Amino acid sequence: MNSAWHDWGGTGPPLHFAHANGFPPGTYRRLIGDLTKRHHVVSMSARPLWPDSRPQVLRDWSPLAEDLRAELNRRGLRGIVGVGHSLGAVTSLLAAAADPGLFSAVVAVDPLVFTGAHSLFWGTVKAVGLGGRISLVRGARRRRELWSDRGEARTSYSSKKVFASWDPEVLDDYLDAGMVDLPQGGVRLRYPREWEARIFSVAPHDLWAQLTKVSVPTLFVQGEHSDTFLDAARARVEREVPGSRTVVVADSSHFLPMERPSELAGVIEEFLREL
Repeated sequence: MNSAWHDWGGTGPPLHFAHANGFPPGTYRRLIGDLTKRHHVVSMSARPLWPDSRPQVLRDWSPLAEDLRAELNRRGLRGIVGVGHSLGAVTSLLAAAADPGLFSAVVAVDPLVFTGAHSLFWGTVKAVGLGGRISLVRGARRRRELWSDRGEARTSYSSKKVFASWDPEVLDDYLDAGMVDLPQGGVRLRYPREWEARIFSVAPHDLWAQLTKVSVPTLFVQGEHSDTFLDAARARVEREVPGSRTVVVADSSHFLPMERPSELAGVIEEFLREL
């Protein structure tokens, strides 16, 4: 393993934050900064950000969860709080299911959890080998990766609907963390688009057997207008996942950590204080 480790500092018990697909840990500086008021926050960069990692070897998300589990154990971090967004929420949940003593509590922020027809559809698409053809994967493969500077990149991103609701400071953090300066000038995406596409193409279609094995208190946070963690999945979590709670953050989307970082930090801290 050749993972990058980020120690954000802070006072209090340790908390690991796991980032989403396509968004390096530094994107979450605002949220993490609020969490450091009561926790010592650390983050591991996921495999796409490791040198010389190969997306073709990934067949599902379980190796990404094992990466997290192994690194926390290697560092002697057990019984800590696990918080994650999207992909990071799922890998934290899978790690908790596989290793019951790893986390004392988990906060899953808008995880990719399918149920019902969505689960059946995605499982069928993958089974017939068409996972690489969905629009999300095609879009990731075509994603622009080069700009003359961060100013040009900011103008480009600001014009896109998905970023319009972001806190402007968080967008700046993403441009800082998500771009790398090139020796010949210009900037390039730090998170390889081939990796982003691969992760989307092998996303799990049915996590329910693993979710029921999570034995620690767990909070599932849904963005009110999320297109990822839908109402049906939230309702099923409430019925079937023991020790779980759910909360919906108003006027937010799947990108709620980028839209409402301080409000989300408050939701997380309230849950942890009540344990």
